[in-house]
Order: sequence, then structure tokens, then C-alpha cells
Amino acid sequence: MADGLYPRTSAPRDWTTVLFFAGIASWIVAMLFTWPLSLSFGDEIGYVGQAKLFLEGRLHAAANTPGVWVPTPNGLVAQYTLMVPLLITPLLALLPRAVFISGAAAAVGLAWIGGRALRSWGHNPLWALIILAHPTIVIISRTVMADLLLAFFAVAAWWSLRNDRRVATVMSFVALTATKPIGFLLALALFVGEGATTWRALQNRQPAALSRMRLGVLAFAAGLAATVASNLVSTGKLWFGYNHEFLGTPPFWFRYLAVSGPVHLISLLLNPPLLIAGVWTFWRKRDFGPLLVIFGMGTMMSFYFFVDFGTNWFESVALSPRLILPVIAFLMIGYANALAALWERLGRRQRTAVPVLLVMPALIALAIGTRHRKWQEPMARALAAATVIAGRVGAPELWLTENACKAGLLYDGPIRLLGPGSRPSVILCSTRPASYRQPMGTYTCDLPGYGSEAAADGFEVLVRK
Repeated sequence: MADGLYPRTSAPRDWTTVLFFAGIASWIVAMLFTWPLSLSFGDEIGYVGQAKLFLEGRLHAAANTPGVWVPTPNGLVAQYTLMVPLLITPLLALLPRAVFISGAAAAVGLAWIGGRALRSWGHNPLWALIILAHPTIVIISRTVMADLLLAFFAVAAWWSLRNDRRVATVMSFVALTATKPIGFLLALALFVGEGATTWRALQNRQPAALSRMRLGVLAFAAGLAATVASNLVSTGKLWFGYNHEFLGTPPFWFRYLAVSGPVHLISLLLNPPLLIAGVWTFWRKRDFGPLLVIFGMGTMMSFYFFVDFGTNWFESVALSPRLILPVIAFLMIGYANALAALWERLGRRQRTAVPVLLVMPALIALAIGTRHRKWQEPMARALAAATVIAGRVGAPELWLTENACKAGLLYDGPIRLLGPGSRPSVILCSTRPASYRQPMGTYTCDLPGYGSEAAADGFEVLVRK
């Protein structure tokens, strides 16, 4: 909805529309060929574990419930939010591995909004397909993590508010605020930024600007109300159940800047090269919502105690932007717009870029997906063996050792976490560490009273004698 607050031109819908969706379709096909087999991050155990709890008709965890829980005087409560488990519960009920649709859909949603934005600014929307080529977005789109969903909700909140989409604005602000604690600050940044962008129009009391601010107030209030309500239900508190007591300092602290700051700076300079240049698009348009998110969240997370990392420098550069994915998402939209404008200034015909824009995202998704799936194959084989053996012996539940949760949580049935005094029929056990980034330790599946029915790749399926 154009109202003069965002001067821009609209490119006519032509062959680029068909090609844009063809590029998205090719990326989806690459994802389907390498569809994830198991969980990858420890946080996913929390989200999927809580969704499994919902499918059992329960809201609160017991001591043997797999997940990420925080002990409180009122029992175990989820460390993470209700939003992601609620979103994936229907997918989990449909088919366990369908939970990965959430990440893939968020990535496609980012590219779709990016394409809409580029078209509204008068550029070829095909350039937005590079969003699907960003390595971090590809990796997280193959998981049940909250980070990519948070990025999508942030971009959706910005786009729907600036285009006066009332229902979409309220829904996206609610989802953004309720997904992670930092979502509240992102929603606030987008609302305040929109006010700064339309400040002159507000001073002149233009009806369109006043209506947009009223919509922003409504959406922000709805987000806060929904977040407080979900937290009261899940944790019994007004705010989230995140617990960082093990740090000895607040999770955001000055001493973390020396480690976290340079890592995030490298990501913004190298992944892709000069990604930070994407800020120029929003600065030229004086669109302050995305600018506040980029600089505000980027600075804030530079003081955070944790930065994701891999087993080598290249993996770390790909994984470290996970915690600032909303920043990456906005920068990628601005970056795509800047590349489109540069290509035009160089006098190059748009058609010459089409083959690369159509093929590159799918090839990158295929390359990353193939390697990622190969890493997951041992976990998938272990779960398949456990499923067959549990069915053969008539076990009502599959029990897991703590370091086998990533492999076993997608079991199509009830699951329990092995603890002292437990004597279940079938156990999926692992001699591997819980994270591939941890050094190999001493883990044993030699449990008294159990025999190994299947063993391979560091996993064993144990049956009670």
C-alpha cells in the first residue's frame, strides 16, 4: 500500500515472477533430496522434547522427560519458549521428520519478502534468491532452531507494518515477541524505527502515518500480552525461563566483547563478502526500523557470553551468525538490493545474471545438505534399529541416554530419558558425546542387566535380559 511515506517505484510483474518462484522451487528440491535425518543442536532437544510432551497431553515435564528444563520450586519448567514447540507440534504429529518444515519455510519466507521488497524498490526480485544461498540460513533451515524463525518474524513484522497489513502485522509482532526474549527488543526497535521513519508525516498528522503508528501500538501490545500469557502457562513467571546462573555474571557482560565482538564482525565482513554494505540500502531510504535492528542487535550480541562455532574456521564463520540471524536477514535484503542496483549501473543486462541467481542457491543448499545429512546418517541408522527392536519386543516406550537424545527424539512414539533406577525394555544408548564439537570422552553402554541387540557408529540398542 503506497501512501507517500516510502517513495519507491514498482517494477511490473513480468518473466521475473515465474523465474523467482522457479528459483525457490529448485532450492526446495535440493532440500528435499537432502532432507534432515535427525536433530543437530542441543537447543532442538528442548523444542522437540516439549512438543513430544504436548502430544502426550501434558504441559509439565517429569524427571524422565527429554528436553531442556530448569528446576524451580514448582517443578521442571521449559528453558525455552512455547512458541516453537507449539508451531512444530502439528508437524511432529503428522510425521516426526516433518518438523524440519519449520526451518525451510522460514528461509523461503525470507526470500519471498526480500523479493517483494526489491520489486517495490524497482529492482529485479531474482536478486533476493541470494538469501537462500547464505550458508548460515541454509544450515539453520535444516533444523528446528528458533533463530531463523525469529529472523523471519522480524522481517515479516517490518514488511507488514510498513505496508499496513493489519492482521499480518499483529500476528508477526506476536510471534516475534514470543519466540525468544530478544524478540521483545526487536519488536520495539521496529516500532520505534517506524516512528522515526514517519516522523515528519506524524508531525503533520497525516492520517496514513497516524494509522500506522496505532497499528504498531496494537501489534506491540498484542505481542507483549501473548508473551506474558504463554510464559505464565509454561513457567509460572511473567518472563522467559532462560537460566544463566552457571556463568557467574550476567549473560551480557563487557568481558565477552573481546571474543564475541570480533567473531560477529568477521561474519558481517566475510559471509558473504562485505555483507555490512547492505546497511546502505536502508540508510538511503531512511528506513530506521531495520537500521535499529542491525546496529542494536549486532552491538548487543557482541557482549553476549556465547558465539556458535564449528570444528574449523570455515564452519565457525558459517555457524557464528546464528545468534544474529535477524541482522543477517535485513542485511541480506539490503545487500541484494545493492547488488541489483550495481549490476544496473554497470550497464549489464538483467538476463545475464539469471542463470547464476537461479542455480547458485540450490547448489549451495545441495552441497551443505549432502554433508550435513552424511553426518546425521549414524543417528538415523541407530533410531531405525531401535524402532525395529522396540516393535519386536513390544516396548511401550523408547528410552534414551542423555547423549542419544539428538538421535532418538524423532522416534514415532513415547520416549523417556534414562535415569537412576530405570529398568525399561529398550534403550537407545550412545558412546559418543552429545555434541560433535565436544572431544570424545568415556561413555559406556555396558549397563547391568542389558544386552546389546544392535551396535554401530557409536550407538547401541540395549534390550533388558
